[in-house]
Amino acid sequence: TSGDDFEFYTAHVDEQNYVRYDGPVPGDSTAWAAARMMASAAEFLAAGLPVPTIFEFPHYAGSAADYKAVKQLRFTARYERSLYFAGTLSGTAPQYDHMAGQFFPYTVTDVYGSKVLPENLGNIEPEAFNNHPVVLPDKLIDAARANLVVRDGVASFFYHPYLGTKWLEETIDGIKGLGYTFVPAKSML
Repeated sequence: TSGDDFEFYTAHVDEQNYVRYDGPVPGDSTAWAAARMMASAAEFLAAGLPVPTIFEFPHYAGSAADYKAVKQLRFTARYERSLYFAGTLSGTAPQYDHMAGQFFPYTVTDVYGSKVLPENLGNIEPEAFNNHPVVLPDKLIDAARANLVVRDGVASFFYHPYLGTKWLEETIDGIKGLGYTFVPAKSML
């Protein structure tokens, strides 16, 4: 279901409560992903909203073909922690059973040819789930503090609006207290 799951990649929760990545969705291809992205642009326009120029895969998960679609459609960047599959650098077929997730401390151009704006701190999670621990503002602020060792590094996180504003304010204040300045994403391109 769009907006409810990975959407461009398949995954399941196993019997030990871990999220396991299964592979591309049935029928996945660069053309399929591009058509899906273009259809979402039409929905934004129909709602009277501007079409985003930065793309984010739901749950930061897409196949190699999906990453190519982002580049093909000329999005200015992706905002995420990306997946990289064995075979990507050698130009062989992606091996979806051998992958690594990667996040960066600053904007990069990755092996898929797109600019990637980092989401490198994570998010607030007031309850443990799928073997992920509780994460409150102090953890995000600690991660931002650790990023200070990187010259020109950024501290970027996402926040679920249904959590209210208390933890958001606490996180922003703590990160600003470290010397960071909040800027529009497009200024990092």
